Amino acid sequence: MATKLARRAVLASALLPTAFAGRARAQSGITLSLWHNHPEWKDRVIAILNKFEAAHPGVHIDLQEMPSSVYVPRMNTALAAGEAPDIIALNAGPNMQSAADAGYVLDLTNRIDVSMLTPPALAASAPRGKIFGVPIMGAYSVALYCNRDIFAKYELTPPTTWDQLIATAKTLKSKGVAPMMIPAQDGTIPGFLYMLIGSSILGEEGVAALRKGSRKLTDPDLVQIAVLLKEAFSYAQPGAIGTAYTEGKALFAMGRAGMMEAGSADYAGFTSTNPKANFTVVPFPAVPGGKPSTVTGMQGVFGVNSRSKHPEEAIAFLQWMLSKPAAQMVIDTITLSTSREVAPSDNRVMKEMVDATKFNDVRVWFEYPEIGKVFPTVAQKAQALFLGELSPEAFSKLLQDTVDPSAT
Repeated sequence: MATKLARRAVLASALLPTAFAGRARAQSGITLSLWHNHPEWKDRVIAILNKFEAAHPGVHIDLQEMPSSVYVPRMNTALAAGEAPDIIALNAGPNMQSAADAGYVLDLTNRIDVSMLTPPALAASAPRGKIFGVPIMGAYSVALYCNRDIFAKYELTPPTTWDQLIATAKTLKSKGVAPMMIPAQDGTIPGFLYMLIGSSILGEEGVAALRKGSRKLTDPDLVQIAVLLKEAFSYAQPGAIGTAYTEGKALFAMGRAGMMEAGSADYAGFTSTNPKANFTVVPFPAVPGGKPSTVTGMQGVFGVNSRSKHPEEAIAFLQWMLSKPAAQMVIDTITLSTSREVAPSDNRVMKEMVDATKFNDVRVWFEYPEIGKVFPTVAQKAQALFLGELSPEAFSKLLQDTVDPSAT
């Protein structure tokens, strides 16, 4: 798939209208609306947009940042009402494909050059061979963050196995330090923890088997994912059940816990909250019978509203965002890049995250249609597992019931 897409992308580059940038400069007073769900990135995103506007006089990007909890229902309502922004950002996989099937976004195949994208980014951009959105804000990988100051104080080293993780958690707890930041109110972090533990056991091949139906989340070794998730939660910060995702990230940035599962995209938010935040990143520790793991996904894919009054300028914006200068700004100030042409300049944590993905990196499950509902179900039901209202077996069955090997 990636090879065919890359070849098609080279052809597409020859088909790109060379007048895109010229038209953008020639027409004055053009405003393209863009909604985004990372308020903590706002200043960094605006810095990138300013570079675009400097290269395209007369075209302005109207950025509206909002939390994910607000973004999703607002975007869904706007799409249904025909009032979505010019540039539509959605999750890769089923979400963008549904928008394409409904006619909300333009088919960008042969209208945008994607030859610079990494194979995972190409696959996310065109899951069925057609391009409806591209990952202009980079990719994210999720691993384990450790607070370097706390670890140095208690002479700890980042764990590489589950037993070491629990031993470290017990030591921190004995010192009066919250071992792990696990905000569980909205289920985002429990969802990622479940994927990381599961990916440690399954690897990419096992996830493929899960998608095909030859592996099930009710298999005894996979029920163990829920058992270990509950064990990890027993070392969460006080009040974890009532702590929201955004609040938990801010607390961790301020040194309120020793460890947190988090993504490359979270680092910008950590350092915005606390410029002195001092972390190191390692793969999530290997569970018994598994390998150290990371999970990686796209930081959204961005398409063009089929009702936009300025589709060519919107495409020109997406193309510029895929350029090397823009991609370099993304990886140096926000998160990992989807471009093969750039690498972190001097960001130690981003370099550590890149290194972490070399062990056992698995694509985030919710970008696959067959298992796309597992993550939101974990998010919805994790509290019941933590509170003992659901057994690991019952919890695992609820998740398996959402798997649909026939989905494409």
